Amino acid sequence: MPAPSPDPAVARVSRRGLFPFFSSPIFALVVLFSMNLLNYIDRYVFFSAGPQIMKELGYSDAQFGTLAVSFMVVYTLVSPMVGYLGDRYNRKHLLAFGVGLWSVATVGTAFAKGFYDMFFWRALLGVGEASYGIIAPALLCDLFSPKRRGRIMGLYYLALPVGGAIGYLIGGHFAQHGDWRHAFWVVGLPGLVAACAGLMMRDPGRGASEGLGVSTKADRPGIAEYLAILKTKSFVYNTAGQAAVTFAIGAYAVWGATFYHRVRGMELGAAGKEIGVLTALAGLIGIVLGTFLADFMGKFTRRAYLIWPFLAVAAAAPFGTLALLEPNKTKSLIFLFIASVMMASVLGPSNTVTANVVPASRRAAGYAMCIFLVHLFGDISSPWLIGVISDLFGTANVIHSSVGQFFNSIGAAPIVVGKITTNLTVGMLAVVPMLLLGCFFFLLGSRHLPQDQEQARLESGHDPLAERVYH
Repeated sequence: MPAPSPDPAVARVSRRGLFPFFSSPIFALVVLFSMNLLNYIDRYVFFSAGPQIMKELGYSDAQFGTLAVSFMVVYTLVSPMVGYLGDRYNRKHLLAFGVGLWSVATVGTAFAKGFYDMFFWRALLGVGEASYGIIAPALLCDLFSPKRRGRIMGLYYLALPVGGAIGYLIGGHFAQHGDWRHAFWVVGLPGLVAACAGLMMRDPGRGASEGLGVSTKADRPGIAEYLAILKTKSFVYNTAGQAAVTFAIGAYAVWGATFYHRVRGMELGAAGKEIGVLTALAGLIGIVLGTFLADFMGKFTRRAYLIWPFLAVAAAAPFGTLALLEPNKTKSLIFLFIASVMMASVLGPSNTVTANVVPASRRAAGYAMCIFLVHLFGDISSPWLIGVISDLFGTANVIHSSVGQFFNSIGAAPIVVGKITTNLTVGMLAVVPMLLLGCFFFLLGSRHLPQDQEQARLESGHDPLAERVYH
């Protein structure tokens, strides 16, 4: 008499060991969310404590803008290599290494005494961030079905507003009541715990959620297959739209507290706290709103996940302009809140599009390519560019020029900071044309989205019996 077949559920528990929760997708989501959360806390701590750091270490606006994006430059340059490795080798090991390195670099920031050692530690962050920033979304796509992908991505990117708010509060607190260096100890050490937790997750295999099995070995696509991603029109237009939005988000993140302190006269600690709370609420509402509305619109059109970003950014542009030019602090913050809600609502849908139009075996490389381009033309460029414009429009020649007089007439007047004259308002206005450009790219990408999603599904070898829901 043949032996009875083992219960599949028992077999799964046996393979996973005594602690099946560590193998669950929910555990992985919590760990990856925590990594992302700590990342954004670190970023916004640096931005919030920026005025005190600049004062203590003697940085100009342009120098601080350079430091603010130094980690992002390295992150962007390292991303293609991590994407290549992430499609081939053990993803958990790459994650743990990256988060561990990030933690060391965050703590190292507390020891910086000059421009170059600060640049070193902030740049080293980029190596660590690239490891999990690329691999984490690809893992989530394999852990959760395409039907749930939009909601899961929305949850994952909630780390941005929550982390930003916590970072602003921590940075503002230490800048006002203590030593800004202590904030980086508080943020950096928990990263080591997250790195260890990353080793306990289960990697289901590339393409598992699309019915491709659970093998952890990649199909090892070649350079031609990677370059083919750039032939996917919805991928290119979506990436360009994300870059435009990231340009604006990066600008408000780096210079927001400084703007309201310097231009609107708010006390530094209060500016950090108010921007932190505003960022958190706007991000939470925006990401939930964007995920819900994109799903709802998906019932009527397969273009929904790019139509919504088009509408949201079109609404963000005028409110972002009013926030910068409105002299009343309360009204200005209200306008900024509305613009921030609209910009945050883009994150979930646009990142889901990246997953849906790239075949499973190339997904890490797809995210790497997207991240490379988004940050290169987005928040790498904006903080530095805004700092340069701020300094430029504070020079006597420009102030007295016809262009300088025009900006002064609409409320973008220069401000004297110590012995230096700057015009941060004009610098911040650079976000407006970028947002308008983002609208155009999202609309163009939506025309190609249905066809590109179907092509990616076919190239992934999607099991016809598996779920076929692509938003």
